[in-house]
Amino acid sequence: MVQKLVRNRKSYLLLRGRTYYFRYSIPSQARTLCPSLPVEVKRSLRTDSYSEAVALISPKLEIVKLLQRCTDPKLLKRLIVLLLDFSVEFKGWFKEKLSGLQVGRESVSSRVVSVSKAAPKKASTPKFSEAWKRFVKWKSWNPKVMAGNQRIFDNLVFCIGDKPVGDISKPMLRNALAVVSKLPQRNKRPYKYMSMPELVKLRVPDRNRVSSKYVKEHLKLCQSLFNRYLVQEVDVLKESPTQSLKFEYEAPRFASLNDTEVRSVISKSKDKPEWFQWFLLLAVYSGARRSEIAGLRRTDIKLCPDTGRYYFVIHDGKTKAARRSVPLHHNVIEAGFLDWIGDSQDALLFPTAHKTPNRVTDLFGSLVDRKTNDEGERIVFHSVRHTFITKARSAGIEVVLVQQVVGHEKTGAGITDRYTHSFQLRQLLPVVDSILF
Repeated sequence: MVQKLVRNRKSYLLLRGRTYYFRYSIPSQARTLCPSLPVEVKRSLRTDSYSEAVALISPKLEIVKLLQRCTDPKLLKRLIVLLLDFSVEFKGWFKEKLSGLQVGRESVSSRVVSVSKAAPKKASTPKFSEAWKRFVKWKSWNPKVMAGNQRIFDNLVFCIGDKPVGDISKPMLRNALAVVSKLPQRNKRPYKYMSMPELVKLRVPDRNRVSSKYVKEHLKLCQSLFNRYLVQEVDVLKESPTQSLKFEYEAPRFASLNDTEVRSVISKSKDKPEWFQWFLLLAVYSGARRSEIAGLRRTDIKLCPDTGRYYFVIHDGKTKAARRSVPLHHNVIEAGFLDWIGDSQDALLFPTAHKTPNRVTDLFGSLVDRKTNDEGERIVFHSVRHTFITKARSAGIEVVLVQQVVGHEKTGAGITDRYTHSFQLRQLLPVVDSILF
């Protein structure tokens, strides 16, 4: 019966490397009743033997049946915990392995029982920093991702302390997120030169505080460390302190500029370095991100034979949608952009912005008269991107076309989104051409 279950239903057993895992896809009706439940759960069975793996998951069949019928959200969570707890199965299997062995007049199994009675009720767990080192080795991030995640962990361990992971509770994590939400953006002066003990004592203005996305990255990393690794992968914890943990924090979002403000910053930029003038103009008329413009090379500027329009290609981005072609606005061409870039070879157009991105932020900040608008939204260089998107949307341009130009994932059409591919350049021209100030 168990072998039939394993082979013919949704794969309850997963062989990863030389180790078998128990894998269970949670029914959609259960996730509807309890949205905090994941789509799938996995637990290492710590064996490379198929027969042993089958024997270990056999007692879970009754729990699977209950999960398929359960309509109580609280009971659903309890059933998931029981489903992933293999401590009884591991103990029984271990005793069975040793039951036939005798050491003198005392069996090994009796020794196991006596040792278990003398053991402390609460098993020791590795310290936060030690668990982190093992987790990092397991993840194998690239250097850039590793550096960012290490900064996040440094924030967490400062707020929580280097405690055993078994002692870290949900309130501790929630408090750590609250502390992080009040931190300033570290790339700004004077904050970039201050230590964490100094930063947490400050009352940081809303316009200088970290984004809600940055706070959520802390929570996401905790979920990966505690739930995915310490609970599911290495079985150090029976339950993650991140289970059902939510932290609502919305930092003031970026403002959208009005036409007068855009004309003002373009005019004032003429007193700034020439490269910044073109950098700003490209951002205003394309909605591209700061990092995307900073990475442009001469060879990324191309002519489309079908439309006779110039466009630029963005090769790198955090998602597949970020890699795209964007038409050059008539105003950028007429201002002399092509003459400025000349016939240089595959060189960066904006090496200063590429090497020191905050130089763009500082220069833009010197062009605006206020840091926030009347709604309390922050006016920063990224506001130019918000302005482009708002302007295109208000002109009645189809959302999917705007999404492709600015490098957002195409969403909003259900399953049809999976069948929507990149639009041709001629179809994107109305998006760029709608931007007038």
